[in-house]
Amino acid sequence: MPFLSFLLILLSGAGFLLGFAYLLRQKLAALSKGLMLSGVLVALLLAGLWLVEVAGWERKGIYKQLMYGLENEPLQHYIRNQGDIQETVLIMMSQSATALRQMKDRMPEDSARIAVQLSRMANYVTNHQQFSIWKNKRNWEQQLFFLAHASIVIGHYQSATGDEAYNEQWTSAANFLLSGISRSQYKHLASRPADEALRPADNAAALYALKIFDDYHGTPNLAVAGEDWSEYIKRELAYEDTQLPCAGFTATNRCRLPSVGTSLAMLTAYSASAELPIARDFWREFRYYHKETFVNVTGWINPTSKNRDLPEFCDFSVEPLVCGRYQDEFALQAAAVGGNWLTYYQLNNMMLLHDLFHPVNQTWERAPQEQVYSMLELATRLAALSVP
Repeated sequence: MPFLSFLLILLSGAGFLLGFAYLLRQKLAALSKGLMLSGVLVALLLAGLWLVEVAGWERKGIYKQLMYGLENEPLQHYIRNQGDIQETVLIMMSQSATALRQMKDRMPEDSARIAVQLSRMANYVTNHQQFSIWKNKRNWEQQLFFLAHASIVIGHYQSATGDEAYNEQWTSAANFLLSGISRSQYKHLASRPADEALRPADNAAALYALKIFDDYHGTPNLAVAGEDWSEYIKRELAYEDTQLPCAGFTATNRCRLPSVGTSLAMLTAYSASAELPIARDFWREFRYYHKETFVNVTGWINPTSKNRDLPEFCDFSVEPLVCGRYQDEFALQAAAVGGNWLTYYQLNNMMLLHDLFHPVNQTWERAPQEQVYSMLELATRLAALSVP
């Protein structure tokens, strides 16, 4: 299937030019030769992009850049002491942990190096001084974002190393997520204190965290919470003319935050990673309303659906992220997890072409906060490239 998707892209890009050149070979010989040359060049470019991906060169390059950031002591010191981007750091570590856990299986020779970084991240998210929420479980019902992403980090660390130093915290968080989602009238928990919207994407991340826990402990948590959550979305949360939920809704089922490309890409990626059947419905609608392509060769995700304007205060829909920045990477992850190879190669071709003009290593020339934002892009991209 991946190779057939590549052939479709090749035929769409180079095949059209070569076929047209063949038809004009007698009447317009000069134009035919020009089209023939263009077709060959496009074919070589597409074959080169495909080879970079399938040979693992892209994956190893992104892994190298992400590890550089994770091992950079001045940057790590900045991360530990910069409270205003703490939530962005948390999701960056969550995505990094997912990517590194998968890379451990692909690069067993780097297991020790990967374990060091997973250990560092697990230590960070379980630090009681850094996150006092661990000491006060009464407030957990408004801390879904933290509990979900901290659980993902701990889970990947424990499954990769077998070290159960944080198992008690992990188990407490998993039990709370299971009972909280299942018993809630709305089958969604609040992401953070004073957040006026219940966010499906964050709750999907929590379900992915439960899957990691189940895979390690052999428990059935996801089957219970995932079914309740999926049924609620099907029954209550289809808005306007799509089957996609809002980025955030109120306790009265009013759409509080409109969907944007990043929120829907995250929703699709996490629900697919949790292997929820509803992820296929999300993907079908998301791709129809937000995906664009150029001659079927490259693809990208629009921040808004077709013929819609970007909503006011768009960042609120993807808090704590920057609106319009991460939709391509999370969509790439969703495509990889779901095995949607045509979209996967279209999005990846666009990213590789972008790399030609904006090398990834230029990330480290930017301000520290921008480096953290870019590390989330790297981690999410690597999470897609390293899917088993």
